[in-house]
Amino acid sequence: MADNVLIKMRLKIMDKKIILISLWFIFFSLNGFTYSSTENGNIIKIIDGDTVHFLKEGDTKYKKIRLVGIDAPELKQEFGKESRQCLVELIENKPIQLVKFGQDRYQRILAKIKIDQVDINLAMIRKGCAWFYRQYQESLNEDDQKFYDQAEQMAQRQFLGLFKNVKALPPWVWRKKN
Repeated sequence: MADNVLIKMRLKIMDKKIILISLWFIFFSLNGFTYSSTENGNIIKIIDGDTVHFLKEGDTKYKKIRLVGIDAPELKQEFGKESRQCLVELIENKPIQLVKFGQDRYQRILAKIKIDQVDINLAMIRKGCAWFYRQYQESLNEDDQKFYDQAEQMAQRQFLGLFKNVKALPPWVWRKKN
């Protein structure tokens, strides 16, 4: 009989632990908590304003990286080459830290590039070289979403980069048309 009471007590404790662990996961999921990892290395090729090839320190094979939270004009699109050049000026020949957020449907790594703690993805928006990609904003934490949104609004108000053209076509619209 004492064994049954002990078993019931243990089950209640296990149930409470499971509930607490479940609540913990739900809490962090709803609060933009993102599991990410970092790698140090160099950008060996800049494809356009939001896609690069990254070589991790000690590796011999590069990885294709899609900058998370931004969408830059396509190269054939108005301001596409200027957007690429903007990224070149920000990162070329500098060691970087890559903060990974997963993969997209094209198997590219979604990541943020940092140089000396500076968020290069955010810098692209601030300079008017890319849009905040709201369609996939859930990849970012709440603070980054707010910073990216505010940076785009500021760049628009100051007519920076691609926002000099008030009718600039976002890349996600341009891709559908082309």
